[in-house]
Amino acid sequence: MKILVINPGSTSTKIALFNNEDLVFEHKLDHAIDQNFQQQFGKIGNVFDQYPYRLEQILKILTEKNITQLDAVVGRGGMLPPISSGTYQVNQKMLDDLRDRPQANHASNLGAPIALEIAKKFNITDKAFIVDPVTTDEIEPKHKITGFPEIKRAPGWHALNQKAVCREYAKSINKKYKDLNLICAHLGGGFSFGAHKKGKTINVINATTGEGPITPERSGQIPAQGLIDLCFSGKYTKEEISYKTLGGGGLFALLGTKDMIDLENKYPSLDAEKKDIVDEMIAGISRNICCLIPDFEGEKVDQIILTGGVVRWPLVVEKVKHDLYTIDVGITVYPGEKELEALRDGAIRVLNGQETVKTYT
Repeated sequence: MKILVINPGSTSTKIALFNNEDLVFEHKLDHAIDQNFQQQFGKIGNVFDQYPYRLEQILKILTEKNITQLDAVVGRGGMLPPISSGTYQVNQKMLDDLRDRPQANHASNLGAPIALEIAKKFNITDKAFIVDPVTTDEIEPKHKITGFPEIKRAPGWHALNQKAVCREYAKSINKKYKDLNLICAHLGGGFSFGAHKKGKTINVINATTGEGPITPERSGQIPAQGLIDLCFSGKYTKEEISYKTLGGGGLFALLGTKDMIDLENKYPSLDAEKKDIVDEMIAGISRNICCLIPDFEGEKVDQIILTGGVVRWPLVVEKVKHDLYTIDVGITVYPGEKELEALRDGAIRVLNGQETVKTYT
């Protein structure tokens, strides 16, 4: 079976072709350094404005690779209303909700429409899927409570990769995911943190709702009064404020870059003030990991897992390990992510009859 997987992220679009479980090729479109992309979409706008550009780039690669036959196309699930984990067939209701009623304006919203359009071109419209979308919801109801009766916390996290690396860690120690208590931090363009208690993610610190620390392109948690004042200052539209929190904030706003490889190279020569900004981002990672410990209600945390592109920078891992030394929990690092493999596996389980495809309603 030839399975094409597509992972649109905030700073890149990653695609891979698998023949069953074997990788045929993998390609990353790096939008952070794509000048055409930045000129067209580097500022505020609906992520769906990027749809034709990202689709065209993917189709160009498929043509260059002379791909003429596919059995399934799988996209990363986007900001749908909270739903259970699993593999879903892309349908019109899903596309309408992602385009017209998304929970947040995020690149993952493009996974389903791109997957369906490519599936149509290969005459396999019924084999367009998403797997474990960003809004996969296993959060315990009590953890959704906020100080505003009108507002409940909702999921917006890297469910696909977090669950994939947690399962990989469990397999590496000959145990089952459902038997472990794990804290997982996904560190990419945005950060999310999950409390994985016996196979369920009972709480998350979200990547898309203004929670957590400073990230390469997101503001993280902002003092409420300062944000209120900014919103009513008359200087910004709603869209401009949203862009400041999701896409145009964090290191990008403070240092002018979201390219972590470039920042890693420049870090030794940064002045003290700029180093403090980077160091505070890293301290925020450690701080938010610790925030999830009480959710296990006294049960021991078996391991902390760091994953995502940012942990390719040794300084980040070294500082987090130093910060968390006293809590006496081991740390395992999976640089990058396992999202492409997780998307592949979700399709394989459905195509092989191991799992029933779900219908989005």
